[in-house]
Amino acid sequence: MNRKKNLWGYILIAFVFLIYNIATIPFAKNIVFWTAYFFSVTAILMQVYTLYEMIKSQARIKGGVYDFPMVRISVLYLIVQITASLLLMGFSVKIPVFAAVLIEIIILAVAVMGFFAVKAARTEALRQDAELEKELIKMKELQARVNLLIVQCEEAQIQEILHKLAEEIHYSNPISKEITEEIEEEISVLFTEIEAAALDGNAESASGLCERITGLLRERDRICKYGK
Repeated sequence: MNRKKNLWGYILIAFVFLIYNIATIPFAKNIVFWTAYFFSVTAILMQVYTLYEMIKSQARIKGGVYDFPMVRISVLYLIVQITASLLLMGFSVKIPVFAAVLIEIIILAVAVMGFFAVKAARTEALRQDAELEKELIKMKELQARVNLLIVQCEEAQIQEILHKLAEEIHYSNPISKEITEEIEEEISVLFTEIEAAALDGNAESASGLCERITGLLRERDRICKYGK
């Protein structure tokens, strides 16, 4: 499906290029014309680059939300550039060459600045997402361990205890911080003991350990809230 969408993207760009060339046929072929034509072809090639960047990023990003601003900038640049170039071609006899070059350079400069600004914002957003994912991993792993243990355990009483612990973890602050590392390590060690007790069918031991972890989870929440 993505390959078809990408192919249609390139076909659309080629179609725009064809229509643009047809639209320029009536104009006088002077220096202003070729100046405007050169910058318009540059704008069309920029669409190819933008599409290529989107295709390349699809393997690294869930969805294309980070590419939307870049696409908007790229398409806006193309619209403005083609409109300006057609106007310059239409008045090419009256417009000095230096004025046409200046107008085109200004449009290109604004577009390039927009591209760099959007790319920088996109890179920062990806960095923050990666950092957030790193902060969420410990609690996700703990939740997964509890869920797996519930399935593996055969004792109904222990399963009930583990369900309560799973609910406690579910409603705990999901973000790990540097100040919570020590308490999270303690929780991990205790849970290893719970796994052994649960699989041995020792409900009393599992219950006591779960209570200790519940207390540590609530202490961790307090640290997350007030220990920033």
